[in-house]
Amino acid sequence: MRKNYYLHLPSNFLIMKQLFLLALLMLGFSGNSQSVVQSVNSGSLITPGSTISVGEIVVVPQNQNQSNSGIIGLLAQTQQTLEVPQLELGGKITVFPNPTTASVSFKTDTDLLNEKVSIYNLSGQLISKKQIGTNNSLDLTELQAGVYLIQFNNKKIKSFKIIKR
Repeated sequence: MRKNYYLHLPSNFLIMKQLFLLALLMLGFSGNSQSVVQSVNSGSLITPGSTISVGEIVVVPQNQNQSNSGIIGLLAQTQQTLEVPQLELGGKITVFPNPTTASVSFKTDTDLLNEKVSIYNLSGQLISKKQIGTNNSLDLTELQAGVYLIQFNNKKIKSFKIIKR
């Protein structure tokens, strides 16, 4: 005769196990949330000479004599694209319109027809190589919206930023 070595558990054991794990999970969440509040309230104050990072929660004291009262804030960083209606590079060349939707024109004393330029993104990757067209203009219609660096290959004109919308 064979012996049965399987463990027989009551039917409510699985329900009890699930409730126990759920309670343990909730206890872990409440413990973590309390520790965050305690660490913020226990001395994350901005004082002269303090260094903080983007995304860090800080307390700015309202009264210099009371370090445990203040305004809780979150440091955020935003990047804004500036509009440059006209850009003069060393008094030799003017670039317009900037920002542009299609092409940019160059106003200069010399004719730039067939001058070669390289177009880079802000990561320094070469996007395109082009030639200046008629009327000293550069066609940018195939570029996506963004900020680009234009560099003349003759190195006589400094690199500059163009905003493409």
